[in-house]
Order: sequence, then structure tokens, then C-alpha cells
Amino acid sequence: MGWTITEELSAYERAAGEFLRSDPIRNTVLLTVLDRLRRQGPTIYGDAPPHFGWWTTTGGEVAAAFFRTPPFGIVVSPLPSEAIVPLVRDYSAIDPALPAVSGPSDSARPVAEAWARSHGRSVTLSRADRLYRLGDLIPPDPMPDGIGRLATDRDRELAIEWLLEFTRDIGDPPPAHLDRMVDERLTRGGLSLWEVDGTPVSMAGTGPVVTGTVRIAPVFTPKPLRGKGFAAAATTFACRHALASGARDVMLFADLANRTSTALYQRLGFRPLGDYDIYRLD
Repeated sequence: MGWTITEELSAYERAAGEFLRSDPIRNTVLLTVLDRLRRQGPTIYGDAPPHFGWWTTTGGEVAAAFFRTPPFGIVVSPLPSEAIVPLVRDYSAIDPALPAVSGPSDSARPVAEAWARSHGRSVTLSRADRLYRLGDLIPPDPMPDGIGRLATDRDRELAIEWLLEFTRDIGDPPPAHLDRMVDERLTRGGLSLWEVDGTPVSMAGTGPVVTGTVRIAPVFTPKPLRGKGFAAAATTFACRHALASGARDVMLFADLANRTSTALYQRLGFRPLGDYDIYRLD
């Protein structure tokens, strides 16, 4: 029983892949990051090598997993209680300056608190998200003026600009290789735009289909254009595109502090599944 930690993506996928795919909804972040690293390389999130880990029970079964793509913190799956202290102990030997922990609330918080106790640091809740899954899509009524379309290469600079604004809005550091991320999305139709009179006014991203699921992210409207229903229209178009691409389940995360977006997604037919937190280790 214990944690295995490695920098080898293939070893992680062989060991933990079946566990992650057994619950693709609760493990959505771990699965989509694994997919991106496999397709775009280990440095897509930053130049430092990622770390991967899985928890094996005394019976030899994998029962938990995590990853870390520096400079970001650790992202954990649901964890059995007996795996928490060993995770802090084992990962401390790799990087005692871990900046953050995120994952399901009932797993991320005890890891962050155990880390803080072990290293004499404090814990701050950085963001509280709720995971939603789409039931029956309910388009806005009335639909705002405009039309939806997939972004193309001619939208590349706008997409980069809007994604940078989005990361600033949510308080994340800018991705190390944002241009490569945008190019990948454009290649597979992963950015939807709502435009009025030929001018884009809102954007919604769609991830690739992974184990039958697609996650909508990000959803962004420039501040001067907010409150006009454009985000709802862009999200609706993106959901339809995801379903047409073969997704069985469409999901998204919403910041619980943003009552406007959480209410919007529920009006569109998204139903809550569980809470996910990000804790900063100060």
C-alpha cells in the first residue's frame, strides 16, 4: 500500500488509466490533462516536468491518483483518508514549496491542511468551484441577436487576447504556451464564437471528447459586452457542437462566487454534481 510518483506519463497511464476512466465525470480534470499531455507534450503547461502519482491498496488496486504540472499545484482525485498523510510526506521530498492543492472539496482540503501542518504554512481557499453536468439543453429564450460559429485561423489573435483576459479574470497565471493551446483548439474546432454583424462578442471553449465526456471551458465575454445574453448563446452553441462531436456527457465548472454564471448555467440545463476547491499554501 502506498504512493508511486513518477515523471513518466506512460507509466502513469498504464497504472492509473483504468481507475481514472472508471469515473470519467469526477476525474474529468485528471483525464483531460492526461489527454493534453499525451497529444501536446509534457511541457505544454510549463517547462518543468510534470509529476504523476497513484495510490495502491494492500490488495494491489489503484484507488487514487494525482498530477502536478508546475508552476501549478497538485490536482488530486477523490482520496481515501489513509492516503492523505503519505501523499504529503512523499511529495514533500520532491518539492516542499508546493504552491497549491486542488480537487474534490473533501479531498483537497485535508491534503492542504496536512501540508500546512507539516510545513508550518497557512491555507487559503483560493476558489470554490462547482462541477455541473448538462441534462436537457435549454437554449436562451429569447436568443440574443447574432449567430454562432467555430473559430478559425483568422480568429487566432483574438482568441489569444481573450484567453489572456480570462486567466487574469480568474486569477490564474498565463499559460506558458498559450499560442500552442490556441492552435490545437482551432485545429479541432475547440473554440466557439457568438458574433453580431460579423463581430465576435463572446467565446466558449470545448475540450476534446475523453471517455465520452466533454468539458466546456473557458466561457468569456469582454466586460463592455456582458449582460446581453452573449455568453449564454455561445455556451449553447458550444454544447450543441460537443454533443454533435460524440460526447455523452457535457460538463463545466462554475465559480461559486460568481452568481451570474452559476445561475446562467443552471438556466441552460446544467445540474450540480459536486464541489471542487483550490487551496493556496501561503
